[in-house]
Amino acid sequence: MLIKYLNDLDRAVQRAQTQPGPEQFSRCADCVDTLETYLDGQLEPLKRKGFEIMEQLLPADYESWLAEVSASRSMAMHSQLAGSL
Repeated sequence: MLIKYLNDLDRAVQRAQTQPGPEQFSRCADCVDTLETYLDGQLEPLKRKGFEIMEQLLPADYESWLAEVSASRSMAMHSQLAGSL
């Protein structure tokens, strides 16, 4: 499973780098969440190595991707709330 999750993250990062946008950034965040959840249940050596590899796969601007996803989700929620009033 670790290889699958790492491959999913790698593909999501590559897609986000070639076609940047909230949807691709969100996919990366989802892959990171899935991988972190999986690794949290593993023994320490696998957990440590998995986090090391994940860190290498994530670009330096990953934090800004998360900020954009958060802002996009916040605007979508605001639009939904305004529409329901």
